Amino acid sequence: MSRQHRTNVKSGSFRSATAQGATAHSPLRLHSPGALEDRARRRTILNAALKTFSVHGFSGGSIAKVARNHGVSPALIHYYFQNKSELWRAALEHGIGDVVRELSDRLDDLTDLDSVTRLKFFIRRYIAIVAERPEVFDIITREGETAGPRLAWLTRQHLTPLYNLWTGLIEAAQAEGKIKATIPPYHLSQIIAGASYQFMASLVRMREVYGIDVSTKELRDRHTNAVLDVLFAGMLTFPVESRSSENA
Repeated sequence: MSRQHRTNVKSGSFRSATAQGATAHSPLRLHSPGALEDRARRRTILNAALKTFSVHGFSGGSIAKVARNHGVSPALIHYYFQNKSELWRAALEHGIGDVVRELSDRLDDLTDLDSVTRLKFFIRRYIAIVAERPEVFDIITREGETAGPRLAWLTRQHLTPLYNLWTGLIEAAQAEGKIKATIPPYHLSQIIAGASYQFMASLVRMREVYGIDVSTKELRDRHTNAVLDVLFAGMLTFPVESRSSENA
């Protein structure tokens, strides 16, 4: 190695030159050990941020708290993110953004199935995601309580695309005559989303009131089956004979 080459490596110019020579589409750059390690570090920070913001909210959370509570170096966090707002947005992109992309991709793979089957699959997968990523939905619930720039950004970037998936599935089933068209799709989507989410989000309350652990796969599957059964078959054990009895 020449003296000039050693000097460049030591000063950091070699790394810059290498980065310029390898584009974002370069297989070496994308799959090199350094790139994989870089993505893993970033993912660790984002997961820690989601947990912190889900417990403390945006106002109560901080980069220092993310670092302290989850064993991440503050300097490393600042290396990737300039401030708390940038970290918060990146964490939500990592959390809910990945959820929307996964659900959308799954639905694209099910275009040959009928609308009700696709809707049932969506509900089943949605409940599983709520169980797998509770902190994401905790943040959404927190932010949904107060109008402001964060909620506006969250709605525009992630909630609207997610709700569009719900309403699109419902509208397709209504168009096929398989679901009542008298109820607006946005209303049905919120009924379904609430039934899917609330039980899984009530881990502490369910444990205190009923002595059950809703985080277990057994209870999650039981809840999923109950939601599908009630939504698509109803919970009455006998048919409703008239409008008067329906309102009784």
